[in-house]
Amino acid sequence: MAHKVSKLFNETLNEMNISAKQKAVLQASLQLFSEKGFENTSTNEIASLANVAVGTVYQQFKSKDQLLQVVIESLIDEVIPKVANEFVAGVKVTQETEFGEFLQNIIQDRMQFAVDNLPQIRVLVRETMVNKKVQQQLQARIVKLPFDRLKDFFADYQQKGQIVEWDFMRIVRYIVGIVGSYIVPIIFSPGQHEADVGQMSHEATEVLIKELKP
Repeated sequence: MAHKVSKLFNETLNEMNISAKQKAVLQASLQLFSEKGFENTSTNEIASLANVAVGTVYQQFKSKDQLLQVVIESLIDEVIPKVANEFVAGVKVTQETEFGEFLQNIIQDRMQFAVDNLPQIRVLVRETMVNKKVQQQLQARIVKLPFDRLKDFFADYQQKGQIVEWDFMRIVRYIVGIVGSYIVPIIFSPGQHEADVGQMSHEATEVLIKELKP
């Protein structure tokens, strides 16, 4: 099962050369930004959850905006690559696995991951929508993700004549677009935590199988 984003974020902080108080403040910031939103979170609340004085927060970080910046950069530069590595390493395919089964498995896995980490993903998505610098950082990171193994799987299915001879990234963009049409409404609708991932992944797979036929 995929790790929670919050756990991977904490692992990232442990790998950074920062003080215990800085780690506590950043952990508290991600938790509160995820639960309440950036605008509804005060520095006093962050300090209280981190069990430090408000003055200590400002000694380490100039503002709440800088806290958000550090949190977002850590998610993009460290957590996203860990998530990608974990996902790709966990993909299992045999010679008997048909493309439809393969696609259903990876779509359901990523949808479940999104549903399990909605609060943290919501923070990243909202900031990406309003901050061009974050958009550029995210785009630059995505193109460097280690998807060679996944690319090989798709190439094998192309050789077997099970999917269209499109460029790998074109296929990925198409898949992301369809899957995103299910996930994005959930991201911006906090009340939809009981999403039926099985049904959603089945529907998305049906559409993609038809469109990716040779």
